[in-house]
Amino acid sequence: MNFLALVAIECEQPGIPPVIALDRATASILADALAHDLAVHVPEIRELDFVFVGALYDQAQLLRPGWPLHAALGDALERLPRKPGDAHVIALGAHESKLPLSALEPDTRLLGSPMLVMPWLLCGNPETIHRVGQRLEHGLFDNGLIGAELALAIGEAFAVKTAHARHLTTLDLCALTCAQYEHAGLGEIWQIIETALLRPDQEHAVILGDGHLRYRHGGVEADASEPRQLAHCRAILAAHGLELMTTPRS
Repeated sequence: MNFLALVAIECEQPGIPPVIALDRATASILADALAHDLAVHVPEIRELDFVFVGALYDQAQLLRPGWPLHAALGDALERLPRKPGDAHVIALGAHESKLPLSALEPDTRLLGSPMLVMPWLLCGNPETIHRVGQRLEHGLFDNGLIGAELALAIGEAFAVKTAHARHLTTLDLCALTCAQYEHAGLGEIWQIIETALLRPDQEHAVILGDGHLRYRHGGVEADASEPRQLAHCRAILAAHGLELMTTPRS
């Protein structure tokens, strides 16, 4: 059983970071520091595997159906030899500029926002995961701000100036992204993305201009006819790993 979360980094300036993926040694140092930082709030975390990748992503690459970045972290954990029952801090970093799994490679086409994310997960005993997960879901947004010294170390590792950094659960990130999309007048598109993320077996439809946008069976359909709006919508959905199909009006 896994618990999915991340570090959200707010940079002082937008743009592509000079360093996108850390080497293994630097990633390991950061992972140890982040795991310790979390354990200060929830000591039971020390009983669980903490799996972290030292790379920066746009939030859209993390917010994709099936949570592929976290799935890759879980896959990496399964491949590593370790003693059953022992908790580990596992850091994934780059070797010769390549991360150990292709699924973890950052999509540099999406980078440019001042907010960047680094996924991490907890794995271990289901009962412990449940207890820890409940505490993190209820308190991480308010208490997950990373101290200035560690935030500065993160910024130095990636050669960016950080305004702040904090731990968030994936649900926290969904709520934050929802607010961002609604502020930009894209709340209807976010409703479709959120359904694909959190309720993938359900259907959901919203009004899009002169037509509708509909999520069902793992795909998104539109019967609107305004080309510019459809192109904008298609690009946003693609960033979240969703393909937009246009359908003729009935």
